[in-house]
Amino acid sequence: MLQIEKGGVCFPKGFTAAGVKAGIKTSGNLDLALLYSKESAQCFATFTKNQVQAAPVLYDRGILFNQNIINAVIVNSGNANACTGQQGFIDAASMAGQVEKELKLNKHSVLIGSTGVIGRVLPIDKITAAIPELVKSLSAENSELFAKAICTTDTILKTGCISVQTSLGEVRFGGSCKGSGMIHPNMATMLAYITTDLLLPKNFLVEFKTFVNDSFNAITVDGDMSTNDTCILLANGQSGVFLNDLPPTEQATVRHALFELMKHLALLIVRDGEGATKRIEIEVCGAHSKAEAMQIAKSIATSSLVKCAFFGEDPNWGRIVSSAGASGVTFVPAKISLYFEDVQIVKDGVPVEVAKEKLVEVVKKKEYKVSLDLCLGKSKASVFTCDLSYDYVKINAEYTT
Repeated sequence: MLQIEKGGVCFPKGFTAAGVKAGIKTSGNLDLALLYSKESAQCFATFTKNQVQAAPVLYDRGILFNQNIINAVIVNSGNANACTGQQGFIDAASMAGQVEKELKLNKHSVLIGSTGVIGRVLPIDKITAAIPELVKSLSAENSELFAKAICTTDTILKTGCISVQTSLGEVRFGGSCKGSGMIHPNMATMLAYITTDLLLPKNFLVEFKTFVNDSFNAITVDGDMSTNDTCILLANGQSGVFLNDLPPTEQATVRHALFELMKHLALLIVRDGEGATKRIEIEVCGAHSKAEAMQIAKSIATSSLVKCAFFGEDPNWGRIVSSAGASGVTFVPAKISLYFEDVQIVKDGVPVEVAKEKLVEVVKKKEYKVSLDLCLGKSKASVFTCDLSYDYVKINAEYTT
């Protein structure tokens, strides 16, 4: 049985990582990370669809437009390098170039990630000065340091790993991501890095995007899409196993393992939503299509009124139904049913009598599911969200001060 284990980006063969203090964060915490594969790795990536895109996103897009072979990713936290004009792009290229020089790599073999406050120029001198130490610190034991160095307002480390024993040998996946606020992805989440020693087909980006849509794109914390969203999968083939050489059943198992790791990382972001006290799965079923189910689920999951009700442990189903109706998807209100876990509170569009104590028991849980059945078709989708608490307002009211 597949199971997510403790571990991170260095779990697959051939990957090393590092995390150091470059002095970007005023807190003095780790703020510069490096992920490296000595053997060149295939790179599959998705980026934010926000029209305002940070310099590292623009830089990485440019690199991957012409190739998909990468050796390393350098990531800084504490500064998003977004809305910084031409200087931001120059600084991004400088970061990548310095790593390429230190590791004696070919030009354009290093990608970049940045996260933090928008609109501030990178302290590039501090970053370039720290890169030699960063490179020297590379180790297969540094998954945790990498995870710590990419964090901003995160309160927990978001890592995991999983392995699959195939007829051709063991295949490993590892991952780390960061994100707690400004989470309403339209590609991935704030920053996510996944590694594998599997060799993948060149057209795997199509499948990767599907996995992203059902994991990182199926979460929301506050309805705000970041300027820096990036999700990168690096595959260095060091296991000696090529996905397409496996029997169909084993291929399916390997694909499922990758998706389960991505979903695990995505859910950690929701659990760590800024100020969050609850994680709720919004399931919409009985829809004409998965796209329509997802559209309704996201409408409910991002409603401030709904999220406030979750925080107050108030089973205010009227807000949920109203948000579904405002989603832009056509359905028949007189047919819908609504459940909090297995407690039905709406049938055929109207409330049903329910034992209050059963409902209270559900909404007091830290994690539970709300299901809306449209009773129109066979498609369904889920979005994972969190509540909206007093602390969320406090954290974001004081973010730059």
